[in-house]
Amino acid sequence: MNMRPWTDRPGPGMGPAWLLTFADLVALLLAFFVMMYATQRVEQGDWQALIKSLSQSLKTERPREAPSPSAPENLRLLARSQAIELTYLEILLEGLRREEPALQNVLFHRLDDRLIIALPADLLFRPGAAEPVPAARERVRDLALILRNISNRIDVYGHTDPTPVGKGSAYASNWDLSLARARSVASMLREAGYQRRLAAFGLAASRFDELAAVEPPARRHMLARRVDIVVRDRRERGR
Repeated sequence: MNMRPWTDRPGPGMGPAWLLTFADLVALLLAFFVMMYATQRVEQGDWQALIKSLSQSLKTERPREAPSPSAPENLRLLARSQAIELTYLEILLEGLRREEPALQNVLFHRLDDRLIIALPADLLFRPGAAEPVPAARERVRDLALILRNISNRIDVYGHTDPTPVGKGSAYASNWDLSLARARSVASMLREAGYQRRLAAFGLAASRFDELAAVEPPARRHMLARRVDIVVRDRRERGR
C-alpha cells in the first residue's frame, strides 16, 4: 500500500488556498495559548521566588531596563497599604535620574532592607548653611514625584565632613548643622506633596570613617557632606 503523507501531493482541486486555511488555524491556536498564558494565576510562592531572584540579579552592575515614562502615574495605582518592593523602586528612580539633568549627581545605594538616596549637600546648600539653594527644591521635587506615592517608611539623615563649623556660624556644631539640613530636606519633601511621617536625624561626621577608601581626600569630604533619604522595605505604621 502506498502510504505517503497527504502533504506530498495535493489532490484534485487543491491549490495554494489550503495554506490560507492552515495559517488561519495556526493563528487561532496561537491566540488561544497566549490567552491561556495571560490569564493563568501566578502562585504566591512563585511570585516571591521571582522577586527574590530579581533582587539578587539587580545587585550586580549590569544594565537595567528603564521604566516607561508613565511610571509615576502607574505607581499611583498601587495599593497605598502595601510597601513597594525596593528593587522596583530603585529602577524607577534610576530611570528618573536618566531623564532629569538635575538628578545626575544623586547616588542610589541598595542594602538588604533599605534603599539610600544620597543627595550631595553641595548641590542643596551653601557652605555651612541649611537654607536650600533655589535649585534644591527642583531636585527634591523630582524625587518626591515617586516617593509621595509609596507607603514605605522614609527617614532623612544629615551628614557632614569633620571640618568644624566656622566662627559666626548659625550652628553650634556639625551635629546641629547636619540635623538642620535633614529637616530642610524633609520640609522640601513635604512641600512637594509627601504626606506620610518623616523623621529627621543629624549624624554630623560620625560615618566619615566609612569613606576611608575613597580617594582623593577632597572627594571623600564631598561625599561626606550629604543628606540621605532612606527608604525602608517595610510600610510606615499608622498611616
